[in-house]
Amino acid sequence: MDNQNQSGTTIQEICDPNGKLLKTITMQNGIPHGEMVAFDENGKITCKLNYENGLLSGPAEFSMAGQPLMLTFFKSGLQDGKTTFFSNGVKVGEVNFLNGVFDGEFTSFDGDGNIIRIASYAGGLQNGECKTFYPNGVLLEHSFYENNSLQGETIKYFPSGNVREVSSFQNGKPYGFIDTYDEDGNLKSRKEV
Repeated sequence: MDNQNQSGTTIQEICDPNGKLLKTITMQNGIPHGEMVAFDENGKITCKLNYENGLLSGPAEFSMAGQPLMLTFFKSGLQDGKTTFFSNGVKVGEVNFLNGVFDGEFTSFDGDGNIIRIASYAGGLQNGECKTFYPNGVLLEHSFYENNSLQGETIKYFPSGNVREVSSFQNGKPYGFIDTYDEDGNLKSRKEV
């Protein structure tokens, strides 16, 4: 069903064979321009998108069974800006997009909202510092990436915060030595790779 106003804008309703509403979309001069809303078989919203002259633009929300899955933004058809991911209604990640690719800090959370990983991205590739944490916030691992490959020193820690292992990477492959320590900081083993 189409409802048209004087400016050439129509709101199209798309229904299943039984007449249940599946989607509404605002069109202008035959192309998406405005809000599009899709519904599941229970009538709950599965996504809300915004279009400008046929391209995704502005905020976008995706959900399942009434629970959010992702909140993001689009510009000229590409994801652009902060995106938040959810699992069972709980925030599990945040990342920034620039022209459709990860660019900036990607933060992962556990089910209790604790930060469990922070990684840096540039141009869609993991580049820079990466930190992984125990649920209590103590650093578990500290490493560096260059173009999606581990590069340089990686340090792993015990829950106490003491160093557990030190290793080095070059182009994603271990090199040099892997040193393992006990809780008191004593060298337990040294293995050449």
